[in-house]
Formats: sequence, C-alpha cells, structure tokens
Amino acid sequence: MGEIWLAAGLLLTAVAWFAVIPRWRLGLELFILFTPFAGLIEARLYPAPWAVLIKDILFAIPAYIGFATSGELGSALAGIPRSVGAVILLFVGLVLVQTLNPSGPGPLATLIGLKVWLFYVPMILLGRAYVRDRASLLRLSRLMTGLIWIPCSVGILQWLLSLTIGYERAISLFYGAAASAATQNFSRFDNGLMRIPATFAFPAQYLGYILCMFVPVLGCADAETDMPWRKLRSLSLLALCVAGFLTGTRATFVMIPLMLVAFYALRRGALGVFWAGAMIAALLTVALSIGGIDPAGLASMEAVLSENYAQSQAYEIGDALRETWIGKGVGSSTGAARLATDDPSQFVGFEGFYAKAVAELGIEGAFIATAAQVALLLLALRARKDLAGTDLKPYCDTLAALAAVVLIYNYKGPVMSLDPMNSLYWLFFGLLCSLHRAVPTRAADNAAATQLEADHHGAALVAVGHNRLIPWRHRERHAPATLERSPSATRPAPGICLG
Repeated sequence: MGEIWLAAGLLLTAVAWFAVIPRWRLGLELFILFTPFAGLIEARLYPAPWAVLIKDILFAIPAYIGFATSGELGSALAGIPRSVGAVILLFVGLVLVQTLNPSGPGPLATLIGLKVWLFYVPMILLGRAYVRDRASLLRLSRLMTGLIWIPCSVGILQWLLSLTIGYERAISLFYGAAASAATQNFSRFDNGLMRIPATFAFPAQYLGYILCMFVPVLGCADAETDMPWRKLRSLSLLALCVAGFLTGTRATFVMIPLMLVAFYALRRGALGVFWAGAMIAALLTVALSIGGIDPAGLASMEAVLSENYAQSQAYEIGDALRETWIGKGVGSSTGAARLATDDPSQFVGFEGFYAKAVAELGIEGAFIATAAQVALLLLALRARKDLAGTDLKPYCDTLAALAAVVLIYNYKGPVMSLDPMNSLYWLFFGLLCSLHRAVPTRAADNAAATQLEADHHGAALVAVGHNRLIPWRHRERHAPATLERSPSATRPAPGICLG
C-alpha cells in the first residue's frame, strides 16, 4: 500500500509541475486555493511529517521555478523600492549566516527553521509580477474573496455542531484522531469560548488567514465595479468578522477590532473610527449570541489576559536576551523543529515572535527581522499618499492596517512563523509594489469623463495626473493609454458596500 501511495504522489507532483512551470501565475492561484485546506489535509494525514510540504511541493516550488525561467524576474526586482530591497536582502543574508552558527540545533532543525524564515520571501516577487493591470488585481482579489466562504462556513458550522452534538464529537467529524491536536486538547473556557480550527491545522492559523483576507475584501472597496462582486464583498466582510469572533482564539477580540479601526481611521478619519466601533459592536453582539458566549466573562478574561501578556511577553524577551545576544542559530527556537534538534531536551521555545527572533538571530537579527516587516507599513503609507484620489487607496489602507496588526500580534505570538500568514504577508508585499499598474491613466479618465458628459450621465471625473501615480522612478513606464471607459468612471454609487 505504501508503494501505491508513493507512486500516486509522484504522479500528482509530475502533473502539477508540468502544468505550473510554464504558467507560474496558475501555480500561484492554485497555491492560494489550496492554502485554506492544507491544515485539514495535514491533520487527516497525521502523523505523516511530509504532509506539511504538500502545497509547497505541488504549487510553490514549481511556481518559483516557472517564474525564475519566465524572463520576468528582472522587471520584478526593478519594481521593488531600493530601500526595501536592501532591508530584505540584509534580513535574508543574516538568516543565512545564522544557519552556520556553531551553537545551532543540528542540520535538520536548521533546515526546518530556514524554511520557516525564508521560504515564502520570494512571494514578494511573484506578487509584484502577477499584477500587470487592473484586471489581474481584481482577478486575484476576487479569488480570495470568494474562497473565504468555505473555511468561514466550516468554522461556523463546527461551532454550531459543538453546541448541539458536543465539542469533541463535532471536531472529530472533521479531524478524526487529530481533533485533539487541532484544538489544543479540546480547550474551552468558562465563558463559552471553544477552539475552532475550521479547515486549518489549529485555530491560530485560522485567525491569521482571516486577518489576511481583510486585505482583498476591504482593499476593493472602491476598485470593484461589478455589482454582484461588490455585494459579495460586503457580505464577505460580515462573514470574516463573525467567523473570526468564533475561532475561539482570545487574540481575535483584539486583532480584528484593531484591524478594522486602523483601516477605517486611515480611510475616513474620526468618522471612520466611529463607524468601525459601531460595526464591531453590532457584529460582536451577533457572534456572541450565535455562539452562546458570556459577554461579561469574555470581557473579564480579555482584560486579565491583556495585562498578563503585556508583562509576560516583555519578560520573555528578557529571557531570550539572557540566553543569548548573538543568537543560537536558525531553528533553535522554532516549534516545528523541536523534535528534529540534536538534543530535544535542550530546546527552549518562545511564544512571541520577537523573543524567538532574539533567540535564533540575536539582537541585531531581531531588529532587522522587525525592520523587514516595518517596511511594509512604511511602504503602504507612502503608497496611499501617492495613490490619493484613486480607487486603489483603500488597498494601501488595508495593507497598512495589516502591517500594524502583525507588528502588534508578533509581540504575543509567532504569527509570522505560521502558515498562512507568512506566505500571504510576503505576497501582499509584492502586490503593494504593483498597485500603480492598476490605476487608470489620465487619458483614460479624460476620455471617460468626456463620454459621461456626452451621455448626460453625470459630471466629469477629475483627472488624476499620470506621473503622480508612478511613485517610484525606477519602475517601468506605462504604455500609452487607450481611449477606453475608465473603471473608476463607472463606479457604482458609494454606500452600496460596507467599505
């Protein structure tokens, strides 16, 4: 039987590589499609150690190979701002140097740690090259927006089944023998919270995915012009919030409100903060009612945990500094590498990302790893200024909000070391560097405005200067615009969607 499964796996891999290498964009789309289900498949194949590599072997690696041989690598590299590229190269170089640390945990553990740190960094280049125009940006955003309904629906279903047939039985229907591992031994709290993994290996992955999916859902608040997709986008925002509050992770009641407040504050200022607060209160009330969660007990738990984590995580960083200032090598504090170390009894794990970075990369490495993430926040804020007045500014706002949330969340947990956050985060980094390609040019806006006036459908739109929309001089020039109707000119009336 083992030989049959091996042969089937090799055949599937060969088919995937044959399909993806000549069409790396297809590989990236398949990777995104597979991501929400990778954890459930890994759990069903537990304890097979190779299961965690399925999506990488089938989709990521051939997509990398196809991209590298496509002739688009040079233009993608040129599209990354030099300052950002320098920080990322410094980060990559320091991680590679730490693989040679004589205090390292051993070859296999080092390899696992290296994969966690660097394997998805090339997603920056794939994201930069994938978006060639507005249509490709909308295609990828719609793919993600439509996909979120599957894990969110499964997660809500698992919660409702847990209330009706019992928690252990409900999760076991989906995860079998791995149900206990997927829920941290069926952890539940007196206030009614239960760990819900949906289609992921564990709830923290599920929450990370939900936070990432706010990017396409909120980012297309203005750019989406198709009415059915605009309505689906609005419903998807509601689904993300309700499903997120029902993940059973305590961090969700801080991170999701923080994400929404940051986005709407950037988008609408003080009015946006008020709108976000009202929406969060309404959706939280719905989620707590559906889930049978005690609001008073939840509030008390969150207050205590916030205070405890604020202190304990600072102590954890101090503990890491007492262990080492120069780092103990890649993989030495990576949870996935614990059993692969030369001496598992000497393994010292840290819950927070910053403490882990200090332990593995040293204090200088922790600063550089953090700087690589701060770069996304600064780049998003810079892009929102350059794209002000366009319908892609919400994309910059939501990416800035995600970057801020990740920087805060990393204090509590190793969110950037977990799938799918670590892959989608770098992908969004690349998308941000290509947003200028999806902006209508002055000629297109002028033509659309003239057409609107001629048809008596409304006032002409204010043309936006083309040169101001190309924020980085080293990027390639746009081809002359065709006199087509601008997508921004046909935008439905505001207020139809929640963005």
